[in-house]
Amino acid sequence: MKLRPASLLFLLLLVLAGLGLSGCATNDPDNLSQRPWNSPKSWETGLPTGIMEGR
Repeated sequence: MKLRPASLLFLLLLVLAGLGLSGCATNDPDNLSQRPWNSPKSWETGLPTGIMEGR
């Protein structure tokens, strides 16, 4: 059985859409972290750490 290129492209897009829509969220209450996932990290403040020292 040989598939045409259009069929292969459709199959690939269907698989990618399925993977993209499946997600990885869970409702498990034991999987809660102390810090929310969207809180800024230490390196995301916009300024280097030592730029304001000595002022």
